[in-house]
Amino acid sequence: MLQKYFFICNYLLLIVVGFYNYKKIKDSLPLKMFLFFLVYSFFTELTGMIWAFYLKVSTAFIYNSWNVASYLFYTYLFLSKIENKTKGLYIKGFAILFVALFLINALFFQNYLNYIFKNNIILGKILMIVVIMIYFTELLKSDLILNIKKSLFFWVSIGVFIYSIGFIPVFVVAEYISYQGAFRYITIGLNIAMSLCFVTGFLISKKQYNA
Repeated sequence: MLQKYFFICNYLLLIVVGFYNYKKIKDSLPLKMFLFFLVYSFFTELTGMIWAFYLKVSTAFIYNSWNVASYLFYTYLFLSKIENKTKGLYIKGFAILFVALFLINALFFQNYLNYIFKNNIILGKILMIVVIMIYFTELLKSDLILNIKKSLFFWVSIGVFIYSIGFIPVFVVAEYISYQGAFRYITIGLNIAMSLCFVTGFLISKKQYNA
């Protein structure tokens, strides 16, 4: 029951906080897209709940699609703050690799409609950690480092980094723990940590540092 409604309510809260603080991000296309990505995530969870609990059908294709969209969106978000062309090429290369392996998996190995692509999820989280670390190296060399707490980009990066680095080991050993027990609550805990970072960013960031 907790998991059934948690993710929907979580995204709804983020959306409300985000639109309430919309004036802080209205001049940044990536951050405006971040807000609408949260809306997309909300409808993904709503649709997934309806299909799983009420229609009793597979939701694999819904979440497979979201995992691809999530990785590509966050890649775009952090890439927008990377000025070093070489680092930017690496990040674009990661995105091409991720999509290529996803398509290969979908076309030749697993059914996109009925199976969650676990290996692609793990790969996406690993690559995202690398992307965020590249973003952090850019931050250290910029003047923004002096006002880093006032940037929503920074708080989003911290949230996604915490979630990704915490999710990988849990997901890898998920076969050895209860999917209905520890895995569920650890996932919820990681989502809460990530959401707290997002909310903090919306609340304390300043418009001039979100450009």
